[in-house]
Amino acid sequence: MADLTNVLTIKNGASADVTADAGAASQTIDYDRSDEKFVIRVANADAATATISIVTNGFGGGDNANTTFTVAQNEVKYIGALESMFYKAPSTQKVTLLVTDADLTAFSGTVANVTFEVIELPKSLTN
Repeated sequence: MADLTNVLTIKNGASADVTADAGAASQTIDYDRSDEKFVIRVANADAATATISIVTNGFGGGDNANTTFTVAQNEVKYIGALESMFYKAPSTQKVTLLVTDADLTAFSGTVANVTFEVIELPKSLTN
């Protein structure tokens, strides 16, 4: 399992380069603060429809179901803004993303054809 590259947005009209990471069956997003808001861009260049699950591990998540959505062939979706503290595991401070088929079994396509960009929204000055 590898960490995806996070890109912090820049305020006041400046721009930031966003890195697209090839997907894996399971990957993580690493955070350094107690709560950060983020947006995930998912692009599916594979013939198979991908189901993306954001594992609900964090504070308040408990045994709640994972957040899942589908991304069809040649589709791009932006998911968010999401609160990291709801999803990240307290022991690792990471949010886990899974790529599967619609029935939550192993992805039938090439997982690397499903790419992710993680965009952190501006941070609070008090956290």
